[in-house]
Amino acid sequence: MKQIKRLIGVYIIGILGLVLSFSACKKEAPVIRIGMTLWPGYEFLYLAEKKGFFKDEGLDVQLFDFVSISDSRRAFERGQIDIVAGTIVELLIIKESSYNSPQAFYITDFSNGADVILGKEPIKTVSELKGKRVGVEPASLDLLTINLALKQNQMDISDVVLVPMAQNGMEDSFENSDVDAICTYPPTSVKVLNKGHANILFNSSQIPGYIVDALIADEQFIDARVMDLAKILRSIDRAIQYFKEYPEEALEIMAEHEQISVTDIQDAFLGMFVEPLKNQINYFKPNGQLFIAAETALEVLRETGVITNDINVSDLINQGPASEALSEQK
Repeated sequence: MKQIKRLIGVYIIGILGLVLSFSACKKEAPVIRIGMTLWPGYEFLYLAEKKGFFKDEGLDVQLFDFVSISDSRRAFERGQIDIVAGTIVELLIIKESSYNSPQAFYITDFSNGADVILGKEPIKTVSELKGKRVGVEPASLDLLTINLALKQNQMDISDVVLVPMAQNGMEDSFENSDVDAICTYPPTSVKVLNKGHANILFNSSQIPGYIVDALIADEQFIDARVMDLAKILRSIDRAIQYFKEYPEEALEIMAEHEQISVTDIQDAFLGMFVEPLKNQINYFKPNGQLFIAAETALEVLRETGVITNDINVSDLINQGPASEALSEQK
Protein backbone atom coordinates (compact mmCIF):
# COMPACT_ATOMS: atom_id res chain seq x y z
CA MET A 1 0.00 0.00 0.00
CA LYS A 2 2.85 2.35 0.91
CA GLN A 3 4.47 1.56 -2.43
CA ILE A 4 1.28 2.51 -4.29
CA LYS A 5 1.00 5.80 -2.36
CA ARG A 6 4.63 6.59 -3.14
CA LEU A 7 4.04 5.95 -6.85
CA ILE A 8 0.94 8.14 -6.79
CA GLY A 9 2.95 10.89 -5.08
CA VAL A 10 5.70 10.69 -7.68
CA TYR A 11 3.08 10.79 -10.45
CA ILE A 12 1.41 13.90 -8.99
CA ILE A 13 4.75 15.66 -8.57
CA GLY A 14 5.58 14.82 -12.19
CA ILE A 15 2.28 16.23 -13.40
CA LEU A 16 2.77 19.42 -11.37
CA GLY A 17 6.23 19.78 -12.83
CA LEU A 18 4.85 19.52 -16.36
CA VAL A 19 2.14 22.11 -15.56
CA LEU A 20 4.65 24.55 -14.11
CA SER A 21 6.98 23.99 -17.03
CA PHE A 22 4.16 24.62 -19.50
CA SER A 23 3.11 27.76 -17.60
CA ALA A 24 6.67 29.07 -17.79
CA CYS A 25 6.70 28.49 -21.54
CA LYS A 26 3.40 30.37 -21.89
CA LYS A 27 4.63 33.34 -19.84
CA GLU A 28 4.03 36.57 -21.73
CA ALA A 29 6.98 38.67 -22.87
CA PRO A 30 7.72 41.83 -20.81
CA VAL A 31 5.70 44.94 -21.54
CA ILE A 32 6.80 47.17 -24.42
CA ARG A 33 6.40 50.89 -23.68
CA ILE A 34 5.87 53.23 -26.65
CA GLY A 35 5.92 57.03 -26.39
CA MET A 36 4.14 59.23 -28.92
CA THR A 37 2.94 62.79 -29.40
CA LEU A 38 -0.26 63.88 -31.11
CA TRP A 39 0.33 63.48 -34.85
CA PRO A 40 -2.02 61.66 -37.25
CA GLY A 41 0.80 59.50 -38.60
CA TYR A 42 1.17 57.85 -35.18
CA GLU A 43 -2.53 57.17 -34.78
CA PHE A 44 -2.32 53.67 -36.26
CA LEU A 45 -0.52 52.68 -33.06
CA TYR A 46 -3.49 53.97 -31.10
CA LEU A 47 -5.98 52.29 -33.44
CA ALA A 48 -4.12 48.98 -33.10
CA GLU A 49 -4.35 49.26 -29.33
CA LYS A 50 -8.06 50.19 -29.31
CA LYS A 51 -8.98 47.31 -31.62
CA GLY A 52 -6.94 44.79 -29.61
CA PHE A 53 -4.51 43.95 -32.39
CA PHE A 54 -1.49 43.95 -30.06
CA LYS A 55 -3.24 41.55 -27.69
CA ASP A 56 -4.13 39.30 -30.61
CA GLU A 57 -0.38 38.95 -31.18
CA GLY A 58 0.16 38.06 -27.52
CA LEU A 59 1.82 41.40 -26.77
CA ASP A 60 1.58 43.67 -23.75
CA VAL A 61 2.00 47.13 -25.29
CA GLN A 62 1.54 50.35 -23.35
CA LEU A 63 1.18 53.67 -25.19
CA PHE A 64 2.19 56.92 -23.50
CA ASP A 65 1.12 60.34 -24.83
CA PHE A 66 3.55 63.26 -24.50
CA VAL A 67 2.76 66.93 -25.02
CA SER A 68 5.92 67.59 -27.03
CA ILE A 69 8.47 65.71 -29.11
CA SER A 70 11.21 66.89 -26.76
CA ASP A 71 9.44 65.30 -23.79
CA SER A 72 9.06 61.94 -25.54
CA ARG A 73 12.70 62.05 -26.69
CA ARG A 74 13.93 62.71 -23.15
CA ALA A 75 11.77 59.88 -21.79
CA PHE A 76 13.42 57.55 -24.29
CA GLU A 77 16.91 58.75 -23.40
CA ARG A 78 16.16 58.12 -19.70
CA GLY A 79 14.92 54.59 -20.37
CA GLN A 80 11.35 55.41 -19.32
CA ILE A 81 10.01 54.10 -22.64
CA ASP A 82 11.36 51.42 -24.97
CA ILE A 83 10.25 52.93 -28.30
CA VAL A 84 9.69 56.53 -29.31
CA ALA A 85 7.65 57.64 -32.30
CA GLY A 86 9.60 60.55 -33.74
CA THR A 87 11.21 62.05 -36.79
CA ILE A 88 14.68 61.51 -38.22
CA VAL A 89 15.70 64.71 -36.41
CA GLU A 90 14.92 63.08 -33.05
CA LEU A 91 16.87 60.03 -34.19
CA LEU A 92 19.96 62.15 -34.87
CA ILE A 93 19.65 64.24 -31.71
CA ILE A 94 19.31 61.14 -29.51
CA LYS A 95 22.49 59.79 -31.08
CA GLU A 96 24.25 63.13 -30.52
CA SER A 97 23.14 63.72 -26.94
CA SER A 98 23.08 60.30 -25.29
CA TYR A 99 24.94 57.02 -24.94
CA ASN A 100 22.10 55.15 -26.58
CA SER A 101 22.43 53.51 -29.98
CA PRO A 102 19.10 54.63 -31.50
CA GLN A 103 17.87 53.04 -34.71
CA ALA A 104 14.80 53.63 -36.86
CA PHE A 105 13.12 50.28 -37.59
CA TYR A 106 9.79 51.31 -39.14
CA ILE A 107 8.53 54.31 -41.11
CA THR A 108 5.15 55.44 -39.82
CA ASP A 109 4.69 58.06 -42.54
CA PHE A 110 6.19 60.63 -44.88
CA SER A 111 4.81 64.13 -44.38
CA ASN A 112 3.66 65.51 -47.72
CA GLY A 113 1.94 68.76 -46.86
CA ALA A 114 0.90 68.18 -43.24
CA ASP A 115 3.92 69.95 -41.71
CA VAL A 116 3.53 73.68 -42.29
CA ILE A 117 4.88 77.11 -41.55
CA LEU A 118 1.98 79.41 -40.70
CA GLY A 119 2.31 83.18 -40.94
CA LYS A 120 0.10 85.65 -39.14
CA GLU A 121 -1.88 87.87 -41.51
CA PRO A 122 -0.92 89.78 -43.57
CA ILE A 123 2.27 87.66 -44.05
CA LYS A 124 1.81 85.42 -47.10
CA THR A 125 5.28 84.26 -48.20
CA VAL A 126 8.45 82.86 -46.62
CA SER A 127 10.46 85.80 -47.94
CA GLU A 128 8.33 88.12 -45.78
CA LEU A 129 9.68 86.38 -42.67
CA LYS A 130 12.96 88.30 -42.88
CA GLY A 131 13.56 89.78 -39.42
CA LYS A 132 10.36 88.18 -38.08
CA ARG A 133 9.88 85.94 -35.02
CA VAL A 134 9.26 82.28 -35.83
CA GLY A 135 8.09 79.83 -33.16
CA VAL A 136 9.92 76.49 -33.28
CA GLU A 137 10.22 73.55 -30.92
CA PRO A 138 13.92 73.36 -29.97
CA ALA A 139 15.98 70.39 -31.17
CA SER A 140 13.11 69.06 -33.26
CA LEU A 141 11.90 68.62 -36.81
CA ASP A 142 11.01 72.34 -36.84
CA LEU A 143 14.70 73.16 -37.38
CA LEU A 144 14.74 71.05 -40.54
CA THR A 145 11.48 72.53 -41.83
CA ILE A 146 12.44 76.17 -41.33
CA ASN A 147 15.96 75.68 -42.71
CA LEU A 148 14.80 73.95 -45.89
CA ALA A 149 12.01 76.51 -46.38
CA LEU A 150 14.46 79.40 -46.05
CA LYS A 151 16.97 77.77 -48.41
CA GLN A 152 14.29 77.41 -51.07
CA ASN A 153 13.78 81.17 -50.81
CA GLN A 154 17.49 82.09 -50.93
CA MET A 155 17.53 82.86 -47.20
CA ASP A 156 19.20 81.31 -44.18
CA ILE A 157 18.49 80.88 -40.50
CA SER A 158 20.15 84.21 -39.61
CA ASP A 159 17.39 86.00 -41.54
CA VAL A 160 14.76 85.15 -38.89
CA VAL A 161 14.48 85.21 -35.11
CA LEU A 162 13.80 81.74 -33.75
CA VAL A 163 11.58 81.68 -30.66
CA PRO A 164 11.75 78.34 -28.77
CA MET A 165 8.45 76.88 -27.56
CA ALA A 166 6.63 73.57 -27.22
CA GLN A 167 3.98 72.59 -29.75
CA ASN A 168 1.22 72.81 -27.16
CA GLY A 169 2.11 76.46 -26.57
CA MET A 170 2.17 77.57 -30.20
CA GLU A 171 -1.55 78.16 -30.63
CA ASP A 172 -1.68 80.70 -27.79
CA SER A 173 1.63 82.35 -28.75
CA PHE A 174 0.41 82.79 -32.32
CA GLU A 175 -2.98 84.11 -31.21
CA ASN A 176 -1.35 86.57 -28.79
CA SER A 177 1.07 87.80 -31.49
CA ASP A 178 4.09 86.70 -29.45
CA VAL A 179 5.43 85.36 -32.76
CA ASP A 180 4.83 86.21 -36.42
CA ALA A 181 4.95 82.63 -37.66
CA ILE A 182 5.12 79.07 -36.33
CA CYS A 183 6.43 75.72 -37.56
CA THR A 184 3.68 73.27 -36.73
CA TYR A 185 1.54 70.31 -37.76
CA PRO A 186 -1.84 68.70 -36.95
CA PRO A 187 -3.61 68.97 -34.60
CA THR A 188 -2.09 72.39 -33.71
CA SER A 189 -2.02 73.62 -37.32
CA VAL A 190 -5.67 72.63 -37.78
CA LYS A 191 -6.75 74.58 -34.69
CA VAL A 192 -4.78 77.68 -35.72
CA LEU A 193 -6.04 77.65 -39.31
CA ASN A 194 -9.64 77.18 -38.17
CA LYS A 195 -9.43 80.53 -36.36
CA GLY A 196 -8.92 82.27 -39.72
CA HIS A 197 -5.95 84.53 -38.96
CA ALA A 198 -3.15 82.47 -40.53
CA ASN A 199 -1.71 81.81 -43.97
CA ILE A 200 0.22 78.71 -45.02
CA LEU A 201 3.63 80.01 -46.11
CA PHE A 202 5.24 76.63 -46.66
CA ASN A 203 4.32 72.97 -46.41
CA SER A 204 6.17 69.65 -46.56
CA SER A 205 4.89 68.81 -50.05
CA GLN A 206 7.56 71.29 -51.23
CA ILE A 207 10.26 68.98 -49.82
CA PRO A 208 8.76 65.53 -50.57
CA GLY A 209 10.41 62.57 -48.87
CA TYR A 210 12.50 64.61 -46.43
CA ILE A 211 10.20 64.75 -43.42
CA VAL A 212 10.06 61.18 -42.19
CA ASP A 213 8.40 59.83 -39.05
CA ALA A 214 9.61 56.54 -37.65
CA LEU A 215 9.60 54.17 -34.70
CA ILE A 216 12.94 54.38 -32.91
CA ALA A 217 14.45 51.99 -30.36
CA ASP A 218 17.89 51.19 -28.98
CA GLU A 219 19.89 48.70 -31.05
CA GLN A 220 20.21 46.26 -28.13
CA PHE A 221 16.46 46.36 -27.52
CA ILE A 222 15.76 45.71 -31.20
CA ASP A 223 18.13 42.75 -31.29
CA ALA A 224 16.66 41.29 -28.08
CA ARG A 225 12.99 41.77 -29.05
CA VAL A 226 13.04 41.53 -32.84
CA MET A 227 10.26 38.92 -32.90
CA ASP A 228 8.01 41.06 -30.69
CA LEU A 229 8.77 44.17 -32.75
CA ALA A 230 7.79 42.25 -35.88
CA LYS A 231 4.44 41.54 -34.19
CA ILE A 232 4.03 45.25 -33.45
CA LEU A 233 4.62 46.06 -37.11
CA ARG A 234 2.07 43.46 -38.19
CA SER A 235 -0.42 44.99 -35.74
CA ILE A 236 0.16 48.46 -37.18
CA ASP A 237 -0.23 47.11 -40.70
CA ARG A 238 -3.47 45.46 -39.65
CA ALA A 239 -4.66 48.83 -38.29
CA ILE A 240 -3.83 50.50 -41.63
CA GLN A 241 -5.87 47.83 -43.41
CA TYR A 242 -8.72 48.29 -40.91
CA PHE A 243 -8.68 52.02 -41.68
CA LYS A 244 -9.09 51.24 -45.39
CA GLU A 245 -11.95 48.81 -44.77
CA TYR A 246 -13.79 50.75 -42.05
CA PRO A 247 -12.75 54.39 -42.55
CA GLU A 248 -15.65 55.98 -40.68
CA GLU A 249 -15.09 54.04 -37.45
CA ALA A 250 -11.29 54.33 -37.66
CA LEU A 251 -11.39 58.09 -38.29
CA GLU A 252 -13.73 58.63 -35.33
CA ILE A 253 -11.38 56.73 -33.00
CA MET A 254 -8.29 58.59 -34.21
CA ALA A 255 -9.94 62.02 -34.36
CA GLU A 256 -11.11 61.72 -30.76
CA HIS A 257 -7.56 60.91 -29.67
CA GLU A 258 -6.15 63.84 -31.68
CA GLN A 259 -8.88 66.12 -30.27
CA ILE A 260 -9.93 67.36 -33.69
CA SER A 261 -12.90 66.68 -35.96
CA VAL A 262 -13.19 63.71 -38.29
CA THR A 263 -13.06 66.08 -41.26
CA ASP A 264 -9.88 67.71 -39.97
CA ILE A 265 -8.02 64.45 -39.43
CA GLN A 266 -9.21 63.21 -42.81
CA ASP A 267 -7.72 66.34 -44.38
CA ALA A 268 -4.51 65.83 -42.40
CA PHE A 269 -4.09 62.34 -43.86
CA LEU A 270 -4.21 63.89 -47.32
CA GLY A 271 -0.95 65.60 -46.39
CA MET A 272 1.03 62.44 -45.70
CA PHE A 273 1.97 59.06 -47.12
CA VAL A 274 1.39 56.08 -44.85
CA GLU A 275 3.30 53.13 -46.26
CA PRO A 276 2.11 49.54 -45.70
CA LEU A 277 4.52 46.97 -44.33
CA LYS A 278 5.12 45.39 -47.75
CA ASN A 279 6.76 48.62 -49.02
CA GLN A 280 8.93 49.34 -45.98
CA ILE A 281 12.13 47.48 -46.96
CA ASN A 282 12.62 49.64 -50.05
CA TYR A 283 13.21 52.67 -47.81
CA PHE A 284 15.78 50.92 -45.61
CA LYS A 285 18.25 50.20 -48.41
CA PRO A 286 21.58 52.13 -48.46
CA ASN A 287 20.24 54.33 -51.27
CA GLY A 288 16.66 54.38 -49.92
CA GLN A 289 14.75 57.52 -49.03
CA LEU A 290 15.20 57.02 -45.29
CA PHE A 291 18.98 57.13 -45.73
CA ILE A 292 18.78 60.15 -48.06
CA ALA A 293 16.45 62.07 -45.73
CA ALA A 294 18.63 61.34 -42.70
CA GLU A 295 21.75 62.57 -44.51
CA THR A 296 19.96 65.81 -45.43
CA ALA A 297 18.75 66.31 -41.86
CA LEU A 298 22.26 65.62 -40.54
CA GLU A 299 23.70 68.29 -42.85
CA VAL A 300 21.16 70.88 -41.67
CA LEU A 301 21.68 70.06 -37.99
CA ARG A 302 25.45 70.36 -38.42
CA GLU A 303 25.04 73.76 -40.06
CA THR A 304 22.92 74.97 -37.15
CA GLY A 305 25.34 73.57 -34.55
CA VAL A 306 22.86 71.08 -33.08
CA ILE A 307 25.04 68.15 -34.22
CA THR A 308 28.78 68.31 -33.60
CA ASN A 309 29.77 64.63 -33.35
CA ASP A 310 30.57 62.32 -36.24
CA ILE A 311 27.49 60.24 -37.05
CA ASN A 312 27.27 57.42 -39.57
CA VAL A 313 23.69 57.38 -40.85
CA SER A 314 23.97 53.69 -41.75
CA ASP A 315 24.31 52.89 -38.04
CA LEU A 316 20.91 54.48 -37.38
CA ILE A 317 18.82 52.24 -39.63
CA ASN A 318 17.68 48.70 -38.79
CA GLN A 319 15.49 46.70 -41.14
CA GLY A 320 15.47 43.60 -38.93
CA PRO A 321 11.92 43.85 -37.49
CA ALA A 322 10.40 44.75 -40.87
CA SER A 323 12.21 41.85 -42.57
CA GLU A 324 11.05 39.47 -39.84
CA ALA A 325 7.47 40.73 -40.06
CA LEU A 326 7.42 40.29 -43.81
CA SER A 327 8.92 36.80 -43.67
CA GLU A 328 6.19 35.67 -41.27
CA GLN A 329 3.49 37.05 -43.58
CA LYS A 330 4.61 34.83 -46.45
